[in-house]
Amino acid sequence: MSTPGKKVRFAFQAIALGLSLGACSPDFEGTYNDPAQAEIVDDKWNETDARKTATSMIQQVLSKPWLAVYEERKKQKPVVIVDDVANRTDEHIDTKALTEFIQDELINSGKVRFLNAEKRKQILDEIKYQNSGTTAEGSKKKLGNQIGADFMLSGAISSSVHSQGGLKTVTYQTALNLTDLNTTEMTWSGKELIKKRFKRSSAGL
Repeated sequence: MSTPGKKVRFAFQAIALGLSLGACSPDFEGTYNDPAQAEIVDDKWNETDARKTATSMIQQVLSKPWLAVYEERKKQKPVVIVDDVANRTDEHIDTKALTEFIQDELINSGKVRFLNAEKRKQILDEIKYQNSGTTAEGSKKKLGNQIGADFMLSGAISSSVHSQGGLKTVTYQTALNLTDLNTTEMTWSGKELIKKRFKRSSAGL
């Protein structure tokens, strides 16, 4: 049988436990958002800009005559390699993310064959290792079987900023070009513009 003293003690312990749990609770709230949903949280280049630019530019390059001309002449899909997009803006931009979006669009289009330029050295090292006498004869890969690229896709992103009164406009231009590696002929060139307007807050942009 519990006594009044025990009841009081248990009540204080319950209150203390509740306060302790409350003190450990994080002082923020968070939710998951759709990663494909366009969001503007500041006046900088963002993931939505990269995704929209990659989608538009790959649609451009794959719809131009060079692709049909190559397939008619060679009777096969061209092999494309993508160089990192250069950052010519005044802000820090993760151009690696833009390059990866471009790679995704190219690969998933099914209209070209794609080479993984970034991993070439690691792949070569692995093949050399396999041919060093440490790997079973039936499983090792041979040197000289890698495919050479037919075209290189490269380019750069630049920006211009204009402010007037309480408004700020930022225009990003991404320029890409496709070069025939056999002749160094530029077979396609295109640009994508993203223009964003911001209303200056009291804290300023």
